[in-house]
Amino acid sequence: MPRKGSRKVRTGCLTCKARKVKCDEGKPHCNRCITTGRACSGYATKPSSGLLWNRPRQLFQSIDSASEGRALHFFCEKTAQFLSGATDPYFWTHLVMQFSNFEPAVRHSVIAISSLYEQFQAEGEKSHSGVQLRDNSLALQHYNAAIRELKTTNNQPLVLLVCILFVCIEFLQSNKEAAIQHCRHGIALLDNANYSWAKEHLLPVFRRLSSFPFFFGARSIDYPDLVSVDTPLPTSFDDYTDAASAMDCLQSRALRVIRCADSYRIGNLRYKPVSSDLLEEQKVVVNLLDEWQVLFKGLDTRSMLPTTPTTELYNLGIDFIKAMSRAILLVRYELSRIVLAIAFEASEMGYDQYLSGFQRALDPCLLVDSVLPAGSRMPTTKREPQFIFETGFIAWLHLIATKCRVLSMRLEALRLIRVLGVPRENLWELDQIYALARRVIEIEHGVILNDAGQPATPVQYPGLPPDERRVRFTIMEPSSSICVDLNGKEARGWTAGFVMRDKQDAIVTRKEFIPVRRPV
Repeated sequence: MPRKGSRKVRTGCLTCKARKVKCDEGKPHCNRCITTGRACSGYATKPSSGLLWNRPRQLFQSIDSASEGRALHFFCEKTAQFLSGATDPYFWTHLVMQFSNFEPAVRHSVIAISSLYEQFQAEGEKSHSGVQLRDNSLALQHYNAAIRELKTTNNQPLVLLVCILFVCIEFLQSNKEAAIQHCRHGIALLDNANYSWAKEHLLPVFRRLSSFPFFFGARSIDYPDLVSVDTPLPTSFDDYTDAASAMDCLQSRALRVIRCADSYRIGNLRYKPVSSDLLEEQKVVVNLLDEWQVLFKGLDTRSMLPTTPTTELYNLGIDFIKAMSRAILLVRYELSRIVLAIAFEASEMGYDQYLSGFQRALDPCLLVDSVLPAGSRMPTTKREPQFIFETGFIAWLHLIATKCRVLSMRLEALRLIRVLGVPRENLWELDQIYALARRVIEIEHGVILNDAGQPATPVQYPGLPPDERRVRFTIMEPSSSICVDLNGKEARGWTAGFVMRDKQDAIVTRKEFIPVRRPV
């Protein structure tokens, strides 16, 4: 059904414009913000300097070569359409495309992304550990040109925009250290981004990005300062965007507490008193997550229908979009709540208190699976896209598969990783995540799983495995490796360390080579 037309108000307050709702334009603060408990950000004034948001009459002006024009066209037709995954594609399809016409640093970055993305798509499973700038002369040339352009400007909004594009380039290369550095740098610059378009369109992207350094960072210096991306909970959610934005903030705060708790869980502070500041932050974020859940239950689900190019490509109907929209938020809530609640426990047995929460996280994923059209159930190596910028389902399904010790539930989560996942979701590689989760299940339950992810041998621990069988976390080698198996064939895989506790309560690391095993 076509959407009902309405007169657009372009002079509303910045908060209503960011939320894409109609503003009553009350002065000095609009009544819509006041009545919903939000901070009204006032009204935009024309900046005296910085980036001006123009809609160009003609795309891709002043193109120097056919290869550049082709890369920009590919970005417009393919890359920008799919980078957003299941989130709103506006940033990539409109904002980035517009600025690429009058900001050389943006245009050079777009060409680099487009060329790397096309290479990634073409190489399929060979590229899932990342494509490299050094192997792509066009991408390398324009990446270096973008850096040169940035060195000549002190325009912070422009730097913020290009910073996101650089993060994307590093994602495509599986370069987590550089991606984390760009992310932290961008979030630090947000404090000084006073232009309305930057707050409206760039802040949500950085808010979502703020979580990944907590997943992939190894040191406290890798973790971003969340002050610039944090906002208070509103008194109600008007739509999916409200709920997702609030969850982005809470998820990052929860992950910060969890990573700060590493020393208490597996480090030198095990069984030691926990810092009062950390305990207080844990309590605050738990309460905020529960407040979020109450607001989410009151949300009219008819508003949660974000059609994206990916859902259109696979002809995914309203039922699927609705289920997916609810599922990813419910999963994030339930699992953030669980891991935060036991952040400081030295024993893995604490997860067993939250089996019902794991089931509540798994149920919406099973619902998405039930409404997924048959035509979309193709092997992941044949799907389009092969790479998205955003985090989708696989990180959360991996958490269920590795931390919920009910065998039937974790086998379902393992299966769903391949059904609902994209081969690469920013730094999350589906093959790697699947292989690690599978091996954790095998270790903990004393079983070997077949290529369909089902037990091929008797299960030694069919119930909840004892604490000394449980894997605390895994350590991956920085790059893929090749080995020769017993049949003389090369196998792609990774060297992984499984951190466990022995019967004497000592932390030990079990190293193994984990091969990629394709499902039947």
